Amino acid sequence: MDHSILYQNADSSVLLIDIPRSIEAAQTQSQSQGTNPFPKRRRLVSSKPLTQPYPSVEPKSAKAKANITAPSLQELLFRKHLEFTLEDVRAGYHGGWCLPRVVDRPPPDECVPRKKPKRDEGLNEDSNAENVDSSISQPLDRLEILDPNGLLYTNPSSKPVSIAIAGEESPISIPPDATFLLGEISNMLEIFKTSAPHFDFVALDPPWPNRSARRKKDYSISYGPTEIRQLLSSIPLYGHLKDDGIIAVWITNKESFREMVLGPGGLFEEWGVCLVEEWIWIKTTVDGEPISALDSVWRKPYEILLVGRRGAVAGDVKRRVIIGVPDLHSRKPNLKYLFETVMRNDEVWDEETGKRKYEALEIFARNLTARWWSWGIEVLKFQKEECWVDEE
Repeated sequence: MDHSILYQNADSSVLLIDIPRSIEAAQTQSQSQGTNPFPKRRRLVSSKPLTQPYPSVEPKSAKAKANITAPSLQELLFRKHLEFTLEDVRAGYHGGWCLPRVVDRPPPDECVPRKKPKRDEGLNEDSNAENVDSSISQPLDRLEILDPNGLLYTNPSSKPVSIAIAGEESPISIPPDATFLLGEISNMLEIFKTSAPHFDFVALDPPWPNRSARRKKDYSISYGPTEIRQLLSSIPLYGHLKDDGIIAVWITNKESFREMVLGPGGLFEEWGVCLVEEWIWIKTTVDGEPISALDSVWRKPYEILLVGRRGAVAGDVKRRVIIGVPDLHSRKPNLKYLFETVMRNDEVWDEETGKRKYEALEIFARNLTARWWSWGIEVLKFQKEECWVDEE
């Protein structure tokens, strides 16, 4: 089992994952590719884990309450499913719901030069820490990249390299065999069309429009519903997905975005895939309590990943629940291990060549993954050296 997975039931329909550790593990080659030859483990600087749920933000005025519609039977059953899932995990797992974190106090969603980060106490002790295959502290190659826009770069090495980009104070760490496209999606379409392979797996975390994002100015580009649909439709995934390929899309809890993906003429139809699974990431505190009430109107404690496969026939949709204590805003659980072990039944590595047997792409990525392609304007956001610390 991957060291970021703290609990997993028999059929892998319920997983408790440590989010920072999943990103750390994804910086390296698969553990099946040999032992780590380096003495240090690289840790991601994270936010302090939540110990208490967020305060309620439910509507209080009579007018606001009057605008609330009664939940549907489907929604009530969905909540019960999540309640029972959490109860089952509590009964079968008795450790902390996340691993110790390297924490600092940077501005929200940023990494800044810092003093030595602190280890957060009182959480699940990572007894397997010395065995974790990991990134390393070592003399890294230095490459001067002059143009930070419209950049396609591949690290062909089996080791991480460091690159310098004009305008960036910090060097950027590139995982083994990782490829990235840095730039606005619309500006990189031609490069993608001519350079990208056919993929077995594509994950997207689109910048869906929402009031919170507009208030916080989280995205350098602000999209409305029409603009985000046009942008997603412009990505030529239909012609870059293998015959049995998988596309996974994170959505918010707004029904119109679900319809944009799954409805008639929707994105899944455009990309030639059929919904086969639905993954729910439920966010909890360190003690396994949802960060907000499951029946919350304005702050749902979960996000949904819609998983479609090319060549599949419409039928029953399998549901999986991923449980994790949230980290910095916009950090999702890394899907590399889950895809390799849950979604594929065959071996993902060629033992003779040491090469992967599949191609994967993450769009709107904010960090890189070893042996994957990553694409987006923030694709190097959490690859900066100040976002990491080396640990003995």
